Amino acid sequence: MIYYQTQYKITESGEIKDYGGHKEFFVTDGEKIKLKGKGVYFLRACKPGKPLNPNASNDADIMFGEISEHSVTSLNTIVNQIYKPMVDRLDKNDWGECTDEQKKEFTQVFDSFSVELREALKSLTNNITLDPYDPTWENEVKNIHTSKNLSSDMISDFERIFNDWSNKIQSALDGADAEKKDDKEAHPLQELDYWKQRMRKLTGISEQLRSKNCRTVYDVLT
Repeated sequence: MIYYQTQYKITESGEIKDYGGHKEFFVTDGEKIKLKGKGVYFLRACKPGKPLNPNASNDADIMFGEISEHSVTSLNTIVNQIYKPMVDRLDKNDWGECTDEQKKEFTQVFDSFSVELREALKSLTNNITLDPYDPTWENEVKNIHTSKNLSSDMISDFERIFNDWSNKIQSALDGADAEKKDDKEAHPLQELDYWKQRMRKLTGISEQLRSKNCRTVYDVLT
């Protein structure tokens, strides 16, 4: 993947600090560099060792396209609002030489992928939100590492916020467990789906806990 954007750094608290300035090219596999806007991707589809044809503008050996920081949302829109309705409307003649078994296999895999996308998007948008601390404490917060006498009112307010976070997290996890226990006819696939959803929820919570807001509350209370 190739990005064209300004330099940035992810701090220990998980906050993204943008240095600004001139933009630079980044060539990455997407693991360590965060996309902040739009980029392009290139995927080599041919067998290893096969030479590429530099004179071909588009062939089956290299797949490429545009990717954005909202990839899950974009992919969900394309798959569930464009491609899936098209596939669902295909009649028997449209499948050409595909056998019934091939058609069934493709449909099952495609439907499963479309559901996964919807669930992933749901986990991103419907996860619990850990409320930020009151901005009136902003000046006090700037001195938490140097001041020996922090405001008792601020500490009390932060304790309240921290307890509220704990209750929200516990309620979210307990609610998921209760739904699982109520399903008496659960099968292995449902068990797998349960753990997938739980992982997404925990990931969303952990990302918030690494934010500057949550780290500040933690630093004040410790």
